[in-house]
Amino acid sequence: MCGNGIFVCPLCKAPLSRENNSLFCSGERKHTYDIASSGYVNLLPPGKKSNAKTGDDKEMLRCRRRFLSGGYYDRISSGLARAALDCLSERESIIFADAGCGDGYHALNILSFFERENIKSRGIGFDASKHGADYAARLSKKGRSDAFFAAANIFDMPVSDKSLDIIFSMFAPVPDSEANRVLRDDGVLAVCSSGERHLWEMREVLYGEPRVSPPLDRTPEGFQKVSHSSLCYTFELKDKEDIGALFTMTPFYYRCPKEGRERLNSIECLSVTASVEYNIYKKK
Repeated sequence: MCGNGIFVCPLCKAPLSRENNSLFCSGERKHTYDIASSGYVNLLPPGKKSNAKTGDDKEMLRCRRRFLSGGYYDRISSGLARAALDCLSERESIIFADAGCGDGYHALNILSFFERENIKSRGIGFDASKHGADYAARLSKKGRSDAFFAAANIFDMPVSDKSLDIIFSMFAPVPDSEANRVLRDDGVLAVCSSGERHLWEMREVLYGEPRVSPPLDRTPEGFQKVSHSSLCYTFELKDKEDIGALFTMTPFYYRCPKEGRERLNSIECLSVTASVEYNIYKKK
């Protein structure tokens, strides 16, 4: 997948091609990016000390792996893929990117969705965390050859103009201008955000009387909304580790009061509501 003409050098924007286990750019300086043994490549701009501390750390990724591998959020990423597909003009194959892919679980679940729909697809996952891209590549090696993961800046994606059919953004910042650049003219930007009562029961434990969260209502610059839908369901967390894993991968982990954290740590099981909003956009 690396050599299909989609990827470009993050420094000089020249096309990247693969030779053995490295990517080489066709620019004058011939920048080189080695592919790790796991299969991911680091396309973060080199030479920045902050790169090593960018994105989720290993503990947060471990928690994401534990929670997502339980299948609790499979319906969310499959639902977003369905919403995007319904707004996409018919084509023989699809190339998509998951912008802010984390450990790659959702990107691989989306690939499985397209496979069930008998649609040929290829997926790219970009995340600021090198640990996340590394784990995603290891996970994809267990059964998928149609996925490729890279540590990269989603606001400056290392892909060529108008090369993607779909960009998925799940609980992540939306890269407006980059999405406009890299999407084909008839492509779609598919955004999943938290609904008003997302994880409501956990919020009640943490905060006592949580406030209803207003849904995301911002149309990315250069786009128009073509579809809106929502999904709400309840799932059961039956052990403390799964409860803790979900907690650690949410924003609550950073800002909840000590008393709320202690209450959550004392709970053995928890019924939780998943509530999400899907917004699909096309270029103006």
